[in-house]
Amino acid sequence: MFKVIGIIFVLFIICFIAIVVEELFLGGRRRRQAERVYKERKHEINPGC
Repeated sequence: MFKVIGIIFVLFIICFIAIVVEELFLGGRRRRQAERVYKERKHEINPGC
């Protein structure tokens, strides 16, 4: 039973670290914001798309 809980805990920690690395080093929030602005501008230029 403790082995299963340990595996789940380790997977949770790995996912948490991956999220932190993505946000800090790969510019996660800035990239998503830039993509949103790009889509809004694209929609303004060509509303049919």
